[in-house]
Amino acid sequence: MQEPRDTMPAQDAVSFGWALFEAIPDCVKLLDTDGTILAMNCNGRSAMEIDDAELLHGQPWMAFWPAASHDAVRAALETARAGGTGHLVAACPTAKGTPKWWDVMVTRTASGDGLRAHLLVISRDITQQRNASEEREQLLHQLQAANIESRRVVEQLRASEERYRTLFDSVDEGFCIFEMLFDDANRPIDYRFLEMNPTFQAHTGLKDAVGRTAREMLPGLDDFWFDTYGRVALTGEPVRFENEAPAMNRWFDVYATRIGGADSRKVGLLFNDISARKQSESTLRRLADDLAEADRRKTEFLATLAHELRNPLAPIRNGLSVMRMSGDNPAAMAKVRDMMERQVGHMVRLIDDLLDIARISGGKLELKRQRTDLAAILASAVETSMPLIEAGQHAFTLDVPDAVLPVDADATRIAQVVANLLNNAAKYTPPGGQIALSAQRDGLDAVITVRDSGVGIAADALAGVFEMFSQIGRTVDRSQGGLGIGLSLVRRLVEMHGGSVAATSAGANAGSIFTVRLPLAAEAVQAAPAPGEPAPALDNAAGGLKVLVVDDNVDAAVTLSMILEMSGYTAKVAHDGYEALAVAQTFGPRVAFLDIGMPGMSGYETARAIRATPGLEDIVLVALTGWGAESDRQRSNEAGFDHHLTKPVQLDVVEALLAGL
Repeated sequence: MQEPRDTMPAQDAVSFGWALFEAIPDCVKLLDTDGTILAMNCNGRSAMEIDDAELLHGQPWMAFWPAASHDAVRAALETARAGGTGHLVAACPTAKGTPKWWDVMVTRTASGDGLRAHLLVISRDITQQRNASEEREQLLHQLQAANIESRRVVEQLRASEERYRTLFDSVDEGFCIFEMLFDDANRPIDYRFLEMNPTFQAHTGLKDAVGRTAREMLPGLDDFWFDTYGRVALTGEPVRFENEAPAMNRWFDVYATRIGGADSRKVGLLFNDISARKQSESTLRRLADDLAEADRRKTEFLATLAHELRNPLAPIRNGLSVMRMSGDNPAAMAKVRDMMERQVGHMVRLIDDLLDIARISGGKLELKRQRTDLAAILASAVETSMPLIEAGQHAFTLDVPDAVLPVDADATRIAQVVANLLNNAAKYTPPGGQIALSAQRDGLDAVITVRDSGVGIAADALAGVFEMFSQIGRTVDRSQGGLGIGLSLVRRLVEMHGGSVAATSAGANAGSIFTVRLPLAAEAVQAAPAPGEPAPALDNAAGGLKVLVVDDNVDAAVTLSMILEMSGYTAKVAHDGYEALAVAQTFGPRVAFLDIGMPGMSGYETARAIRATPGLEDIVLVALTGWGAESDRQRSNEAGFDHHLTKPVQLDVVEALLAGL
């Protein structure tokens, strides 16, 4: 079974969520579940006339409300904590005492396992609407009570009509009056628009609605709207609600009231299109969920990393005990040495994968492309993976055409891709399974296929098989190891070569197929040497070449010097930059291996000091460091180093370097 990766980078998700939080035009607050204010957006502070944002932090939200509203605020908080949407409409003055009315929604933001939930409060300033609504209701009552026989009342009506019309046309909420239509059983079936303000069209998208019915203009409008407005017309009881109208692809915040007496079938609406607000709320909830998932995967990854690093450390520690107890037993020493080499190699591969992912994510991984025969690359990958395949007693087949398949690729990286796929096939196939590697030409592409008869991949997991930090089907009793980054690394390396990778499986226990497509080179040329060819061994008769090893890690310095002494070199050790300068002047080494991250005087500073010391200018300086990016190599070159090696350095690399001097 294969190892997927994560989704989106957590840093990007957090930045986008806070930007959206600040961009919402309403007063938005993030509360702890006990009602303590954690944050308020800038529009909210402006609406509440709060000059100092620091005064908000740690304050109970309830403290901003007058005592008369405490019960309603408390009820809204309790509803949100229970997973519902709390709602209240109440008056609350600003920090400077300006009276205002607010329409408030309180929701609970979902969180991942183990994370604290929060409450999201969105408050809309409805002071103008509230005042306008009260004014309109007063004007309507005046109109109904007017005596049209009196000249004085006629003049009042005219003045009131002008004021009403001004309000009607100027408010930024949509407003309309319509007549409800009922069937013979007094069931609401439709409504006809009688009047609306200019903002009506902006909020609904409906043009020329006067005289037309809702079903005529919106045939797909659901019955909720007719039933709700019908009750208002029959009972005279106003309602306030939020609801989605799928036929209009919009959300609305609506206040509906009957216009006139018991016999009237006219209904007046004051409403807002709140689609953008609903989308913002949905986005915030999704971002909160994404952040929780990212945090969960990060925690799981760190736990897995600790586990995977402990796995090889345990046999290494046991091996040291065996070496102490076995004395000079050559067979035991050889067995322990082989085991330690395997476990250290496992740790190095884990760290290399992590570094490769970091370099790719940071855009620092550079491909060393050359024209290469794909067969040579596959041969190198098979050589790398064969020990794991043989350990699982798998039957392995290789099918490569005789014709050259030339690719312009970084041979080492493509070999790494194929080896990762083969290693996964070996790990997730029960003992005695079948693994097949093949390559063929398909038009302008070379197609590499890795098949296995292993545990397979469930259909619902295929889509995320290349995601970061995910491991499909991993259980305590059948852990196959790894950090869940191998397949993510495969996809990224293949895509950097302009290719693609895909996974297919018939399901659990049905095996898996991984297919890599790479663009073929324009024409066939002689294949380049396969990656990973062993460096020429150093003649132990090294003629006593003097080598200085400088590292503040005493064990690292001593063991490297011991290896050099066993290989025929004369080696001395220093553990900081100052000691290195002193030893170099008396010892006169031909080569110096310098650790970079030393306290006091760094490796860079030590290199510059050696280059500036008379008689030491020609020493070959080799940087030893855990940092291997191109920028790190550039920095060591600028400091005067001749070579740059990444820890843990392989013995054959050291031997090849010294043999070339």
